[in-house]
Amino acid sequence: MITKVKNYINYVRESWEELKKVTWPDKDEVTSFTVVVVIALIIFSTFLWLVDTGIMALIQVVMH
Repeated sequence: MITKVKNYINYVRESWEELKKVTWPDKDEVTSFTVVVVIALIIFSTFLWLVDTGIMALIQVVMH
């Protein structure tokens, strides 16, 4: 039991030390990355919507 607690404490301590080494993005980087993701999401969603609409139209033509 005590060994598990020591292992857990050691894990948390080492994780904390590793997090100190991380280079975190600043506000401008986060904003620009978010804009890129939102634009890519809109483009990809529109593409999938068009493909879905086309396939549904094709199915309706085939079914009638």
